[in-house]
Amino acid sequence: MKKIYLLLILIIVLFIAGCGLSNQGTGNVVKEIPPANTIEFTNGGLNPSDLIINQGDKITWLNKDDSGTEYWPASAMHPTHTVYPGSDIKKCGTSEEKNIFDLCRGLKQGESFSFTFNEKGIWGYHDHLNPKLHGKITVN
Repeated sequence: MKKIYLLLILIIVLFIAGCGLSNQGTGNVVKEIPPANTIEFTNGGLNPSDLIINQGDKITWLNKDDSGTEYWPASAMHPTHTVYPGSDIKKCGTSEEKNIFDLCRGLKQGESFSFTFNEKGIWGYHDHLNPKLHGKITVN
């Protein structure tokens, strides 16, 4: 009788141990969630493309694409970049460049660009080098 109990306990222990390993090596890929108020340029596009923030919050765009592609975040509309108040591609290369929603150049892999949104509204943005990549920032 003791042998049956020992065998039963051994089976239960092996079953429990096996359950703990059942999720390993399944190949499931979990999409990485970027830090709050961060938009990543990746090989697959924007992650995420849209954000909702509060007035005065800063958003950071980060190039995590490992293919060597550069990205240029800027206010919509392409090619003028004038939708966000005060922004205009014509201000690139001037003393006003630091105040506009426009990087004014491409981001290399690992580089980032940050902008503080002081105006409430829904603000479109795009990648100047690939205008098909776009999103929106909602500022409450």
